[in-house]
Amino acid sequence: MFRKYTFALSLVLGFHCILNAQQTDFDFVVQPVEAKARDLSEYLVQLAWLNNPESAIVQDEVKIAQDEAKNTRKEWMRDVQATFNLNEANLRGVDSLGNVFFPRYNFGVSVNLYNILSQGNKNKIGKREIRIAEHKVNQRKLEIRAETLSRYANFKLAREIVKNRTLAEQEVYTNFVLIQQLYKTDEKNFEEYINASSAYYKAQEARMQAENDALLAKYRLEEMIGLKWEQVQHPEKVD
Repeated sequence: MFRKYTFALSLVLGFHCILNAQQTDFDFVVQPVEAKARDLSEYLVQLAWLNNPESAIVQDEVKIAQDEAKNTRKEWMRDVQATFNLNEANLRGVDSLGNVFFPRYNFGVSVNLYNILSQGNKNKIGKREIRIAEHKVNQRKLEIRAETLSRYANFKLAREIVKNRTLAEQEVYTNFVLIQQLYKTDEKNFEEYINASSAYYKAQEARMQAENDALLAKYRLEEMIGLKWEQVQHPEKVD
């Protein structure tokens, strides 16, 4: 029984250590814009974060939460009111009998006990709201990274497909020209000529479709990074 308990405890502690060791560093999810990007893909993520309006929105929400928390910490002072009264009779000096009226002045302070007693809880709420705003920033970083890298991968794939389709079209065209010449000398029949012609036009269509897909992938990537692909400046960039 003791061994089972020890084994279970070890598993729990081990799992807890793994969780602590694998906590996300969001400066690696999106490198700070002032840092040099590790490679082209990381540079594109930086551009997407820098130029995406939603990134600015969530960062401003953090600032708003911080400012509201500062205001909340000072809120209790608003309900503290001081009063001061000077006895008017003393302004005229002593009366005919030589009397001085007491008290000569009154001083008082009024406070809102509820606001003062609840101030600690309000401060905790303010801190939670800051954390929530910060979590939104981190969530947006994860989303932008995933979407940017996904669109970049699709763009690279689309360009490679264009290259392959272009090579395939060239090969089919070479074969079509050969069949056409042989058909003219009656070395190939009409059916073979039609098949070669059809294969060539299909290869043309496949190449044009691939080019269109690459263009659309380029537009989607540009939408994400906020720049035209031609404007991206990075040593690893290949046009």
